Amino acid sequence: MPDVERSIYRNYIDEITPYEPGKPIEEVERELGISNVVKLASNENPLGPSRKALRAIRHVLQKIHRYPDGGSFYLKQKLSHEFGVSTDQLILGNGSNEIIELLTRGFLGAGDRVIASEMSFLVYPILTKVCGGEFVAVPMKDFRYDLKGILNRIDERTRLIFIANPNNPTGSYVTNDEVEDFLSKVPRDVIVCFDEAYYDFVNASDFPYTLFHVKANKPNVILLRTFSKSYGLAGLRIGYGIANARLISYLNKIRQPFNINLLAQVAASAALDDKRFLWRTRRLIQREKLYLYRKFEQFGIHYIPTQANFILFDTGCDTTSVFEALLKRGVIVRVMKAYGLSNHIRVTIGKRSENRALIRALRQVLKLKKSK
Repeated sequence: MPDVERSIYRNYIDEITPYEPGKPIEEVERELGISNVVKLASNENPLGPSRKALRAIRHVLQKIHRYPDGGSFYLKQKLSHEFGVSTDQLILGNGSNEIIELLTRGFLGAGDRVIASEMSFLVYPILTKVCGGEFVAVPMKDFRYDLKGILNRIDERTRLIFIANPNNPTGSYVTNDEVEDFLSKVPRDVIVCFDEAYYDFVNASDFPYTLFHVKANKPNVILLRTFSKSYGLAGLRIGYGIANARLISYLNKIRQPFNINLLAQVAASAALDDKRFLWRTRRLIQREKLYLYRKFEQFGIHYIPTQANFILFDTGCDTTSVFEALLKRGVIVRVMKAYGLSNHIRVTIGKRSENRALIRALRQVLKLKKSK
């Protein structure tokens, strides 16, 4: 009798380690019997969603018995006006994660290669393996993407390159000059995806304007953005991609119908109109980032300067016990062992009260003393 397990399960999928999201507040409070838990693990907006988005959601609640607009017409019109691109250059996803999945499903076959960094978004290697592809992880230099190293690994089997900019979990970025040089040398039959989920938090003057390459109609460049971070709509799962019309048309053939629910469409559309909310979010993150920098420096904690709404720092010890000790004190953080960083923790930049709770808990757990 044939081995059933061998015949129906694919080894390359069986070997995948699933992505583990940050613990939700409710689960921690239930498990530990504590309250007022601070979650700094998933890079969510500490201000919550825009009030305009909430009003838009309430306005359409009685219509949720109807299917949503499968083409997201009105939201695409808003995005088209926002970025100066045509609507046929836009694709909406159930989070930008779904568009990453569309790219891997659309361009990878067995044995095809995807290149990214060794310490970048874990979804890239997972989805590569799901499609039977081979993931090539290029080592970082000083916690930054090494674009020259990536160029050197391109071969005839390479189909996709993912560049998270700013990068998750390091918060580092590649500059405009580096990107211009890189794109001038990448073969036109290799898709380059710039994953810019944290774009709205960037304040570096030399950050690349990748939208220029899309507007120049480059056939192999796509950039991704999301409403999960700066717009505070993580629970609704909505993101978008911008590329040339031919690439978008190709991806739409794979996309599920009605992949963007009604509430997500109207909330995202309203959020785009709330410029003041976006300004408040950026101001909070920049101010609180400097606060955490100062505290880390006072206690001698080494951190990686960030262009995102999170900070990666070195605890100086294995983080397993640190994570548990912080959890018992009501602070949820993210350990980085899945990225090969056994001593590092990534924390979302929160409100002042949340950041103070973090520092207070770190002082207790790591037995920190202020530097003289």
